[in-house]
Amino acid sequence: MNSSSNLLVLGVTGQVGRLVAKHLKRSKANFSVGSRRKANLEELADQFGASRFIDLDDPRTFDEALKDITGIFLLTGYTVDMLVQSKSLIDAAKRNGVNHIVHVGAFTVDHNGYSTVFTWHQMIETYLRDSGIAWTNLHPNMFMQNLLTYTSIKDGWYRPYTSKALGYTALEDLAESAAVILKEGPKKHGGKDYFFSADALTPQQVAETLTAATGRKFTAAARDAESFLSDVTQPGSMFERAYAKGGYEFFQYVEDGRMAYVGSVKDDTEKILGREPLLLREWAKLHAKELLEIAGS
Repeated sequence: MNSSSNLLVLGVTGQVGRLVAKHLKRSKANFSVGSRRKANLEELADQFGASRFIDLDDPRTFDEALKDITGIFLLTGYTVDMLVQSKSLIDAAKRNGVNHIVHVGAFTVDHNGYSTVFTWHQMIETYLRDSGIAWTNLHPNMFMQNLLTYTSIKDGWYRPYTSKALGYTALEDLAESAAVILKEGPKKHGGKDYFFSADALTPQQVAETLTAATGRKFTAAARDAESFLSDVTQPGSMFERAYAKGGYEFFQYVEDGRMAYVGSVKDDTEKILGREPLLLREWAKLHAKELLEIAGS
């Protein structure tokens, strides 16, 4: 399935990577999408133009997958394995002449990310900076798309895991920005950290915004970090124990003020795309049907 494409997009089976790939296809960029599932390669090639087999748990697959690749969209998984996966991939990228890696991390300002998962991302970013490969780090705050889950909204109740304000960004803004950065390359975007936190809102403000956008009454009912841990450790949860611990720490630290900075606005969407980012009131109107469905209307 290899082609002459020079960008490689990881994570296309998830929302972020798929949307990045769609933007790249729309802009007629030369790229491939990577997958560890060989059975999906043909379908992915039909959708996006080219696909490559790569298993982040098996570095033996990296050299072939990175042949002729100049830029990588690096999206980590939801386990502690993200550390060795990213380190091994960065090593292989350097070995194969990749000249730009765009990494999606967490919303960390300086070194204020105290929770487990935030720290993992900072370690990856540090290794990437020291690799000699041109890098661009993307730092999204809470995705607005997280509202479209049963744990966030149920029966008209908005149920965050903290009573404090959180910063929000639309996945649409991050994905379009990532595609532009990949296509424009390291000469313009190398060595830069970009932040995505367009709207800072308390739980009550979120509920009021959703109500105004959908016409359906939403009510805020803040929970706590222990509730998060209970939700994500249920049978069938996508979160491993260490990752779940990081989420628990995050909400605990936001609540007690150690990571209060996540409730702030710091956004580079306009700098990258030349337009204002989506605010929650605008995003909620675009996704009103989904919000009503998840709310049980």
